[in-house]
Amino acid sequence: MTDSGPTNADATTRPNVIWILGDEHRAQAVGCLGNGQVRTPNIDALTSTPTAAVAGSPLCTPFRGSLLTGRWPHRCVPGHDAAMPDGLLTVAHAFTANGYRTAYFGKWHVDGAANRAPGERPGFQTVSPERRGGFDFWLGYENNNTQYDCWVHGHDEDGAEIERFRLPGYETDELTSLFINYLQRHIRPTGNATHPGAAEGGREPPRPLFAVLSVQPPHPPYIAPERFTTRTAEDIVLRPNVPPVDRVRDRARQDLTGYYAMIEDLDWNVGRISHTLRETGRAHDTLIVFFSDHGDMLGSHGRRLKCVPYEESIRIPFIVGSAAASRRPRLCSEGYSGLINHVDIPVTTLGLCGLDAPEWMSGTDWSGHWRMDRPLPEPLPDSAFLQLVDPGWTHGFAVDRERPWRGIVTADGWKYAVLEGQPWLMFNLREDPYETTNLALDGAFSHVRRRLQNRLERWIRETGDAFRLPDVPVHGGKGRRSM
Repeated sequence: MTDSGPTNADATTRPNVIWILGDEHRAQAVGCLGNGQVRTPNIDALTSTPTAAVAGSPLCTPFRGSLLTGRWPHRCVPGHDAAMPDGLLTVAHAFTANGYRTAYFGKWHVDGAANRAPGERPGFQTVSPERRGGFDFWLGYENNNTQYDCWVHGHDEDGAEIERFRLPGYETDELTSLFINYLQRHIRPTGNATHPGAAEGGREPPRPLFAVLSVQPPHPPYIAPERFTTRTAEDIVLRPNVPPVDRVRDRARQDLTGYYAMIEDLDWNVGRISHTLRETGRAHDTLIVFFSDHGDMLGSHGRRLKCVPYEESIRIPFIVGSAAASRRPRLCSEGYSGLINHVDIPVTTLGLCGLDAPEWMSGTDWSGHWRMDRPLPEPLPDSAFLQLVDPGWTHGFAVDRERPWRGIVTADGWKYAVLEGQPWLMFNLREDPYETTNLALDGAFSHVRRRLQNRLERWIRETGDAFRLPDVPVHGGKGRRSM
């Protein structure tokens, strides 16, 4: 291990911060980001300036490895069900070094199949204490796709093991209840204020809190508590890029009825957390960052699930705000050009707390968008790097991915993605937000393709990645190979 990063002794002035993330929740399924079909009033109320981010590796495990460490997937967790390397420092270590108490609840999914006992189901995989990311409190599970049969284990703030137990109801609701109970015992306002977690007859050392709530919904199966399942398939309006193929459209409508219900249940639980913060007087001192690990195609371009560079797969909500007061959000339309990437989230979160990231984190600090006293990077990044490093065939089956790819999305509205040695996708998102016109092999746009490939090549080189780019004519010559 290397140094955890810069420390700051004056933790009493730092805000508490909470991450709330679902799984497979696309940006196009939030009310304040332009979807009028799904009701997300509590998420919407967190901020008056909703934003989106990029899932630079739109697959659960690689995203989560980068989220925890601030490292690119090819330097951390390259594929699905792969293990995060032993000994890597995480965002929890960075917060601890700055005087924070840290806690994690819910889906983990970076322990890897290699650490699973023969015949053991992922939902019953025991994540060993040294592989829980350095969090002071950890209560979760490796992976599970059965929302009404979720088992959790972990350790408490004293390091005592918590034996595995079954959540008594729907995962999102039950994890939120446990999370709220923890907040009521441990979160504190800034300054030397006592609270229910303080030692009897004295004051608790003023430690701010970094806490994570990670839930499986709205990842499939698309099942939600009955009170949220009021839609029928006939109520669903599909995105314009869902093709006119009956089997695709029928499946998409059916899936979306459950998908939206799961999101509305998650939104209700965000409301419960916000209410708890207001009720305990801690809303003004607590930042909430709401996001997801990637999106879900749900029939767009005829595809399901994730793992592809299309907007429905890579674009995620990134809502920064608080529960201090209800806000009327500015409605954000599609075509947003947010370039906050998965490796940027831990760096930016530290920045939101007034902290500099440790040198081993690779991401960009975008906290200056929300804090006047934090500078934005100069120059601003002109693009976000996209990767599917390991499609995952070595770990079993994959219905939504076949081959590795690399790509970029740019600040001026272009997207470019390539397979090994082969151009694949190129879209002008400003004129074609639904990605219906692929320009990757259109000779009229060869000059744009050359510019985008040059920028992609720089990303590959600067991040230490290795990938065989396609041949792109440059003044009659051939393209370059990045290794």
